Amino acid sequence: MGSKAAMVVFTEAKPNRIFRNTSEINHTKSKHLAELTLGVASHEIDPIALDLAVWPDDGVTCAASFPKYEIVCSRELAQHKPSELTGQISRLAAGRNAYAVFMHSATDWTAFAVWSGGHLLRSLSVSPGSGVIEDVGDRYSFEAPFWRGQHQVQGGAPYALPFHPIDLGNEALREFFGFILEGQEDETCLDPEEVEIPAFRAALQP
Repeated sequence: MGSKAAMVVFTEAKPNRIFRNTSEINHTKSKHLAELTLGVASHEIDPIALDLAVWPDDGVTCAASFPKYEIVCSRELAQHKPSELTGQISRLAAGRNAYAVFMHSATDWTAFAVWSGGHLLRSLSVSPGSGVIEDVGDRYSFEAPFWRGQHQVQGGAPYALPFHPIDLGNEALREFFGFILEGQEDETCLDPEEVEIPAFRAALQP
């Protein structure tokens, strides 16, 4: 499967301990969040493990509303320029901070972004084919080793970037959300296969 993700978290603070108690999920609010994202009515389907929920099928949105934060995953959110999502993210965030990670290993593309109070603080989008697609705001400390060349792609022809975008994308997942899809887990990482997220499919229109 590789690493594929289109995930946004809305919270008042940094979401570094999400998914620790899934019994607190409010399904009614989760359905409302999914419908705000889909733009249409939906019906709940079987929950999906987090490692798959971060890249759900077309027409499916995975959403979880907790007391202090909300999570939404949808392919529709995976924009190559996260800055273009600012209006939609501001509407969904309703004054909260928003953290997003998008990536697709088929094209080695990764993007992540952070908003606060409806304003974009940081957005990065990179791929070997397009280079740096977007680079807005100050870089975060977890990015520094990648830009310094400490994670260069080894072997073969010279790579177009000083790091592999999917490696950086997984590091962003670890930094923001406490899990990874590929790479070396540490003691802080949860297993995304052991966490289930409510899933909602767009209702058929008459």
